[in-house]
Amino acid sequence: MNKFPLSPLFIPGNKLEWISKTFDKGADSVILDLEDSVPFGEKEESRESIYAHLSETSYDGTLIVRTNPISEELGQLDISLLTQSELSIDAFMLPKLEEVSLVNELPDINVIALLETPKSIRNLEEIAACSKVKGLALGGADLSASLGSTMGWDSLLFARSKIVLEASIHNLFTIDGPYMDIANLESLEEESRKSKALGFNGKAAIHPSQLQVITKSFLPSDQEIEEAQEIIRAFNRSDAAVISFNGKMIDNPIIVSLEKRLRLVGIDPKTID
Repeated sequence: MNKFPLSPLFIPGNKLEWISKTFDKGADSVILDLEDSVPFGEKEESRESIYAHLSETSYDGTLIVRTNPISEELGQLDISLLTQSELSIDAFMLPKLEEVSLVNELPDINVIALLETPKSIRNLEEIAACSKVKGLALGGADLSASLGSTMGWDSLLFARSKIVLEASIHNLFTIDGPYMDIANLESLEEESRKSKALGFNGKAAIHPSQLQVITKSFLPSDQEIEEAQEIIRAFNRSDAAVISFNGKMIDNPIIVSLEKRLRLVGIDPKTID
C-alpha cells in the first residue's frame, strides 16, 4: 500500500454506486463491506458484483474490501474470487481474525487484521508479525459485546494500547474503530484526538459527516507543521545530540515523531535544510 488509510469510510458491498460519491465527499479511503452490511441472501451477488465492477473500474483513493471471516466458507469464497485477477483492491480487511495460520494460507495480498474478539487481542503478537499483515484495526462493537463492556473509549484502552504497541514493533499502520453516534460530532472529535494521542494513524467512519472531523483531528495543523519544520531544521544544523528549542528538549526520538507528522501531509523531511 502506498499510504495508510486516515479516515476510511465503510460502504455496503451491495452499494457500489456510493464509491465515487464517497471519494468526492473527501474520504481518502473506502472499505467495501461484504460482512455485516450485506444480508446473507445477497452475499454471493455482492461478491460477484464487486469483482465485475473492479475488473472495469479503478479509483485514485485507497480501496479496501472487508470480507466475511476467512474461518468460514463465505470468507474463503470472497478471497478466492477477488484475488483471481489484478483488481484495484489495495488491501483486504479480515474480520474476527484470531489465528495467524489462516492468513499464512492466503495468496500474497495486503491484509488489515480487524481485531474484534478477546482471542484476537490475545494472539495479536503473532498476527502482527505476519508479513502479509500491513495494518491493524480495532473492531470495538464486537469486542465490547464479547467482553461485556461499554463501547466507551476508556473501556477498550487495553486493546487499543496493545494494537498501537504491536503496530509500532512491526511497522504497521493502525485504524481505530468507528464512533457510532453519527450526530455527535463533538464527541467524535474528542475520541479521535484521544486515539491520535495514543498513537493511532486514523479512525474508521460510518457516515460521510464524520470525515472532516476525523481528518482534521489526525492531520497536523498549519502551526504544528511549521513548528515541526523549524525544529527539524534547527536539529539538522546542530552537531549536538540534544538541543533546546523554545524551552523544549529535542533529541532524535522527538525528531522521528516530527518527521512522521510531516509525512502525513506529504512533506519529505529530507528536503528540510
